[in-house]
Amino acid sequence: MKRLAFFLSLLSLSPAAAQTVDRDSFEVGVAAYNAGNCREALRIMKKYEKTQPSAAYVVRVCTLTTALETEKGSSYEKNLNELAKGDLSQLDKIAMIDRFSGEIGGLSGAMRVSALKSRADGGDPAAAFQLALLYQEGRGVPQSFPAAAKYFQTAVNGGNAAAMNALGVYRRFGIGGGKDEKQARELLENAVLKNNAFALYNAGRLYIDAKEPLRAAIVTEAGLKRFPKTSDRKRHARMNALAAQAKRMQTPFLRAYLEKYRPYAMRSLSDGGNGVTAPAELPFPPEKMIEETPFMKFIRKDAFDNRYKVFFPLMPDWAGVGGGRDNPVLTGKKTPSPAPQDPDALSALYFRPADPRHISLTLRRENSAVPVMVGDTLTLTVHTPLHETASTRKGGHMYVKNTDYTLTFVDPSGILSASGDYVLTPLSPETGRTESWLSRRFSIVKEGVATVRFSARKDAGENVFPYTVKIVAVKGKPPK
Repeated sequence: MKRLAFFLSLLSLSPAAAQTVDRDSFEVGVAAYNAGNCREALRIMKKYEKTQPSAAYVVRVCTLTTALETEKGSSYEKNLNELAKGDLSQLDKIAMIDRFSGEIGGLSGAMRVSALKSRADGGDPAAAFQLALLYQEGRGVPQSFPAAAKYFQTAVNGGNAAAMNALGVYRRFGIGGGKDEKQARELLENAVLKNNAFALYNAGRLYIDAKEPLRAAIVTEAGLKRFPKTSDRKRHARMNALAAQAKRMQTPFLRAYLEKYRPYAMRSLSDGGNGVTAPAELPFPPEKMIEETPFMKFIRKDAFDNRYKVFFPLMPDWAGVGGGRDNPVLTGKKTPSPAPQDPDALSALYFRPADPRHISLTLRRENSAVPVMVGDTLTLTVHTPLHETASTRKGGHMYVKNTDYTLTFVDPSGILSASGDYVLTPLSPETGRTESWLSRRFSIVKEGVATVRFSARKDAGENVFPYTVKIVAVKGKPPK
């Protein structure tokens, strides 16, 4: 958003030029630049660099950035070409990987190799790993990356973390076989979770190259602890450079997330770090905040559609997902909006800006929890059977008294204000007199915790499904 402010200040200096620019195309270029898509921004902004100072700025920056990206890609290629020619030192330039530096020679060396091969072929993971290193270095056996990959795989099958790291590097760069990015990621992540220190660096490089700064930040932070500056200066420097690169890639939203949580999948790396381990139910965050969805919509936008404001993430404390049974009646039914426990709803509720929204949720589970902010409106919907009364039999409209439910509140802080009336929405024209969606909207007026219960009416049947919702309201940081 600072970049946008910079663009606007420059545009204000040249109103005549601004009038000649195709605003939609220019805004797309700005959005591409802010999203980190320099190639797309460069393509668009080249059209305006002679008339717009801000466009010229983007062209200069993105030309340099794309050149650096090309240089990085060609660097790997150069390393791998030299490796293919027999320069094994290139392994240490593209990765952190175990090496064999001893000597294997003479009769004793041949006997050792023979014994290792016999045990490795029998599935011994430790022997397979040692034999793989010999093939990797060409010590006591002919140098062969395919043979090394074969025995690394045997060691991986036995749970050897160092072999997982090595084979992950092989698969990533196509050493000793074809490239397989998916398998490389899986191997390196498994090695990380088995506390292999080298895998922290290799996974970090993979994440950075894949533009995943959040994961890169987690593993490089852990890597800095595994390679202290006082005892391993060289590896500490490599890891520190990688961590700095990951930090530069982070958006303000991702930095706020890292201050609050550690991803659940990385829980074994979270000890001693900032934040708390993210709950298993909380989805992995997107790169940017979720501004709007079909069930979470803007309440208001300014004249510029909120484009020129800096919004801060709400990042509420974890409220839980509740528990109990799901309503079996909803099986196979398309609900008007997601349930609070659904991944889409959790992502939107926890990874949103601190800017009021209209939020609509359909209750499915007996107990639910919903984090909101002051200024939101929250619509809660449940499924209900409908019952005829004397007035409806004469053609009168269905109302809440024709449903199974009555609402009760526990709101000691007065955070809720009922907004409007109950709303009944038929599921279909055919069932419009027998079942419906029952909705109630609330305005969130202050911080605090409240409980809303959909309970059975006195004259309802015996099998009414109960719902209880905990609503946790917080204040958000106002936008600039």
